[in-house]
Amino acid sequence: MAIEFRRERLQARFLDPRADFSEKVHSFEVRADPLTQAPGYIYEVRRVSPQKKDLSPVIQESLNGECPFCPQAVDRLTPKFVAELLPQGRIQVGEARLFPNAMPYAPYSAILVLSRQHFVALPDFTREMLTDGLVASRTYLQRVQEYDSRAKYIYIGWNYMPPSGGSQLHPHLQVEAAYFPAPYQKEMLEASRQYRIANGTNFWSDLVIKERELGERFIGNTGSICWMTSFVPRARLLDIQAVFQHRETFLDIPDEEFGYFASGLEKVFRYMSDQNFYSFNLSINSGIAGDGYFWTQARLVPRMTFSRLEISDCSYYDVLQDLHFGNRYPEDTCRELKRYFEG
Repeated sequence: MAIEFRRERLQARFLDPRADFSEKVHSFEVRADPLTQAPGYIYEVRRVSPQKKDLSPVIQESLNGECPFCPQAVDRLTPKFVAELLPQGRIQVGEARLFPNAMPYAPYSAILVLSRQHFVALPDFTREMLTDGLVASRTYLQRVQEYDSRAKYIYIGWNYMPPSGGSQLHPHLQVEAAYFPAPYQKEMLEASRQYRIANGTNFWSDLVIKERELGERFIGNTGSICWMTSFVPRARLLDIQAVFQHRETFLDIPDEEFGYFASGLEKVFRYMSDQNFYSFNLSINSGIAGDGYFWTQARLVPRMTFSRLEISDCSYYDVLQDLHFGNRYPEDTCRELKRYFEG
């Protein structure tokens, strides 16, 4: 079956105490992910943008203890790789520094510090800074593949600021190479394989073509990187995908295309800052060389808390039932984002 964007409009009825208990009908939309068929819900509410937050107390609090990623401490407080894996102990590209994760999540787990600066606001991330970090990550992962070919499942994560689960404000990524895929990565790989068997084509190629034709969620390109909002959002207000065309694995991506991706992130970060978002999760998922059915892709969602109670944007639906709700239509968000990619 070729790509379908399936959606259904549903309703819920109740007696509303705010209207003398007269009957009220609320509409919402359920969508099926075009790759995995997983359901997602869109329940549009009155547009409430995140409020601008004063981050200075959070930044100051993070400096009260010694940050292990700051220049004066990084050589003293961060681990080194074992000599047989990486004789030099760490990797440095520009300001980016990569070293072992002291709390590893995979057989090969590294931390990539992006900048010497302790706090970098969203609009201040530069193409050079981001590109250097990605190049350092690829250098490490290539060495891991040479050293242990079983560690073929590659994924990279970024938790930016506390609402994302980030425990250190100093901007850094987790770079992982494992013997088995993360659950969401596994789901995408298997669904992409099944799509190839059923249709004889690559899902991600077909998706880019279809989204560009429809124009509803296709944001634009930065070089060869395609950007779009996700048909089934995994976050309340924003969910963005970036596809590295024709790149089966993260290891295939040349420096130039990392630069294209970094350029797109700059634009997304400017948009997010203008919308008062200040935290996000980003994941880059890589395929397996030679399989032919997956293209490396990234996904970014903002994270936030609401009201003075600091209510999380995740609930049991997300965490325990793997059901995701969007409070904005991705087609509307796409129209706003396109302006940042024009010109």
